[in-house]
Amino acid sequence: MAGVWLKSCLGLAASLALAACEGELAGLAGGSGAADGKPAVSKAVGQREATVTRNKVRLTAPDGFCVDPQSTRATQAQAFVVFGNCAAITGNPEEPQPYVRAITTATVTSSGLTGDGAIAPQVAKLNAFFRTADGRAALSRTRKAETVTVLDGFTERGTLFLRVKDTSPTSFDGAEDSYWRAYFDAGSSVLAISVIGFTNAPITSAEGLDTLRGFVGRNRKPIKTITADAGAKPTGG
Repeated sequence: MAGVWLKSCLGLAASLALAACEGELAGLAGGSGAADGKPAVSKAVGQREATVTRNKVRLTAPDGFCVDPQSTRATQAQAFVVFGNCAAITGNPEEPQPYVRAITTATVTSSGLTGDGAIAPQVAKLNAFFRTADGRAALSRTRKAETVTVLDGFTERGTLFLRVKDTSPTSFDGAEDSYWRAYFDAGSSVLAISVIGFTNAPITSAEGLDTLRGFVGRNRKPIKTITADAGAKPTGG
């Protein structure tokens, strides 16, 4: 049962990710332009939060990360939000920058469940599921289990953390093939957040996990918090 639901959910997440990642995203991680301290081309202030879908899920980034509006895709039913280096996105070197050169993607889908949510009650089973051929195929960008190796994984406070290596082709250049991802509940929605480094400035596993924990800690909310925010005006798509 878990496998059927997750394959459907992850299929949607992958299609959103591929649609949003056409082109070059490496610049969003910094390392050029404003992030290198060149003269400012903008005094813009980055967007640290985005409220998406009909469930009004509010995504909040750690210091230095901002929403990239050009790469983000959001509808009432689901959303794919890209966070990158605030200075690189705005062109304003005075904006804060994260200590790692990475981008973070957040996929939001409705689980249709309330109460304890979809992930937390079966988080141990999901950890085991991703070690199977079906689970690795669900993680693969090409739906081929042989392209994916689960390097590490653990559960914590109803959240599943996975360290994944995916050797299948990616739709943007320069991304490392290994990354950290977390799955967790946000009310009646499921969030999948990934931290992606780049081959010309790789991040360590520990740096990726630390960055991911920063995102999870800000966005793992009980259902009563999501309900209380339901009247908020949508932002960021």
